[in-house]
This record gives sequence, C-alpha cells and structure tokens, in this order.
Amino acid sequence: MAVREEMPCKQAEKRIPAFLRDDMDRRERRAFLYHVDHCPSCLEELSIQFLVTVGMQRLENGDTFDLNRELKCRLEMEKKHVRVLDSLQSGLFATEAISLLLGFLTLLVVAV
Repeated sequence: MAVREEMPCKQAEKRIPAFLRDDMDRRERRAFLYHVDHCPSCLEELSIQFLVTVGMQRLENGDTFDLNRELKCRLEMEKKHVRVLDSLQSGLFATEAISLLLGFLTLLVVAV
C-alpha cells in the first residue's frame, strides 16, 4: 500500500496549473488528488481554475461542454491512473524480491 504524503493547501493551490497541464509525477499527483478529495476549499479552487482554463479554450473553439462533469471524470481517471501505477510499482518490488530470493536459493543449492 502506498504511503500517503500530506500536501498543505497552499502547495495544492500552487500545483493546480501543473495538474491541469498533466505535469506531475505519480507521487505528487497522488498527494494532490488525496488533498482535493478531502479539502472542499481546494476542490473549489481547482473547479474555478479548470472552468477558466478549459472553459475559455472551449468557448474559443465554439465547443459545447459540461465542465463540472468533465472535471469529475478527470479526477476519477487520475485516481485510477495513480492506483494502477502504484499497483505496478508494488508488483515490480515483489517480482524483484522473488527474483533475489530465487537467486539466493540457487546459490545455496550450488554451495551444498
């Protein structure tokens, strides 16, 4: 299981543009998503910046949109992405541990 890293509100608010640009590493994204999931104030700020950034682009393109739905979908997609990456990372550690154990057992058998 991944260790949760705390992110204070000020840091979360500063990282909103990076989140919207998809410019965060997995650990930072996990902490950011956890924070906005549990902080109504930062979620509100994210919603406002999403509306301004994405909404303005859509208006300029003449597209129709439901930004609240899009933001909720984006947050859910990002959470799933982080969970998948965390699972893969955990799996890699387990695979490496098994590999090391097999190597050690092989050395023991060869030594006997």
